[in-house]
Amino acid sequence: MFNQTCEYAIRAAIAIARLPREDYVLAKDLAKDLELPQHYLSKILQQLVRQRVLESTRGRLGGFRLTRNADDIQLVEIVAPFDDLKKKEECILGQAVCSDARACPLHDFWKSVRNRYLDEIQQKTLGEFARFEQQREKAARRSSKSKA
Repeated sequence: MFNQTCEYAIRAAIAIARLPREDYVLAKDLAKDLELPQHYLSKILQQLVRQRVLESTRGRLGGFRLTRNADDIQLVEIVAPFDDLKKKEECILGQAVCSDARACPLHDFWKSVRNRYLDEIQQKTLGEFARFEQQREKAARRSSKSKA
């Protein structure tokens, strides 16, 4: 459902959210850790700075960090700059006219999926995703220790 740029933006934001709030991370280090193209990721991070999700600073101790607590950043703030959410309102079959009054065969299905998708990205926070990743990592470490 997410395009590649959205996916990269979400992955990077989660990684940044998992760092101590006051720490900055360099785009090149983040790109290496996430195995993403550095220049592409840098452009994504700059867009998140323009959206006021991230802040950046130059210099030896510079890089990127969140502008506010991860629990105060909704997923939609990360997705919206990279995905035309208005496009989701269009007919899934590409019909010029598709409405409740003149519906295509998939209208009700798509309307339900679209509304659920939009609700979820507006309600979910970056903090939830960061905690999920942290718990998943802990579970993987416990699993690998028990196998050893």
